[in-house]
Amino acid sequence: VIVVRNLSHIHQIGNTEIRELVRQRIDDLGALDELGYFLAVESSDTSEALSAQLGFDLLRNRFTGARYGQPEFTPSFEFVEEFPSCYDMVFVLSDDGFGVELFFPKGEGIDAELIAMCRMFAFRTEEAP
Repeated sequence: VIVVRNLSHIHQIGNTEIRELVRQRIDDLGALDELGYFLAVESSDTSEALSAQLGFDLLRNRFTGARYGQPEFTPSFEFVEEFPSCYDMVFVLSDDGFGVELFFPKGEGIDAELIAMCRMFAFRTEEAP
């Protein structure tokens, strides 16, 4: 997982579309320290590694504990947006608006269950930035 807390970290992101999306978000948001951070997921990252990084399981609702695939599951993320080569998932973690935004590349060995969840709940964006 590539953690991006400011513009100087984006050079680590190999996926061009994700790098440009993160750059755009940083330009739009400004001071990330107060607002949150980004995670650029790589093909070698497991859902367990992501959960350890975040402090919660992406495949479970943070409040009810229901797991993706169970009939009572509802996501605890704010939204998932689909781009031509990736998914963008946003979590607001506190009442002051602090959050984390995750970018999952498509077709690069990302955990199939995470991609299936993204696909199920995503709204589609036709154009990349």
